[in-house]
Amino acid sequence: MKPKNNCIYHRFPPIALAVISAALLSSVAHAATYTQGHGDFGAAYEDGTFDFHFHGEGATIDGTYREDEEFAISDIIVLASEESMITLPIAFSPLGAEVGDTIWVLPEVQNLALPFLGLATEDLSGSEWGNITFTLDSVVSPSGTGDFALWQSGSFGEALVRMSTADPGVDQVVLAPGSHAHYNWGFTEAGNWEIQITVSGTHITDGFVSATQTLSFQVIPEPSAVLLGGFGLLGLAIRRRR
Repeated sequence: MKPKNNCIYHRFPPIALAVISAALLSSVAHAATYTQGHGDFGAAYEDGTFDFHFHGEGATIDGTYREDEEFAISDIIVLASEESMITLPIAFSPLGAEVGDTIWVLPEVQNLALPFLGLATEDLSGSEWGNITFTLDSVVSPSGTGDFALWQSGSFGEALVRMSTADPGVDQVVLAPGSHAHYNWGFTEAGNWEIQITVSGTHITDGFVSATQTLSFQVIPEPSAVLLGGFGLLGLAIRRRR
C-alpha cells in the first residue's frame, strides 16, 4: 500500500478554506459545464507523457452535444443537478451519511438528465502497459467537512466502494489498459467540489509514469428530493473492495 497522504482529505482551517473557495469559484467561472450524456476522465500516452484528460463521447457541454471531443480536465466542470438528489432510507457509511440525509449521486447507470461519467484507459494498449491505477489524493468540499465516495453496484445490490473520504483506506481504482468503467459519484453537500486524482502505470519501455489533475464538480441544491431508487444502496451489506 502506498504511504497515506497526511494532508487529510477534507479538513481545512476556516481561513484556508475561504481562500481555496474563492479560487475554486474563479476557476469554475471559466470552465465549460458538462451537464448530460456520456463522458470519461481518461489516460492517454503522448510523447512520453501521461495525458490525463476529459473525453466527451455523446456529452452535452455548455449546451452543445459533443460526439467525440477531448478537453483538458481544468476546462471542465461536472454538474450534479437537482435530479441527482437522494434522501437516504438507510445509512450509507462510505459517505458518512445517516437515514434521512440528503446526498447527490451521479449514477453508474445512465440517466439522460445527468452526466454519465466514467474512468477510461481505452487509449492505452495492453501490449505496452500493465494495469492503470487512479488514486484519490485529496478532496475540497464546500464546507471543508463534506464527504465524497466512488462506488459500483454489486450483483446483489451491495456497494463496491472504490474511493471514500469517510474511509481513507479506500482510495484507488485499478483498470486494465484498453478499458473503461462507470461508477456512482456521491457527494454530501451542495456547492463546488475539487477532487484531485493521480493516474499512474508502468510502460513496457519507459517505466513508471503518472499524472495528477483536479476534477471540478458543481452540486446544485433544491428544496425537494427524491427517494432512493437504486445506486447499490439497497443491499443488506456494504462490501468494500480495493
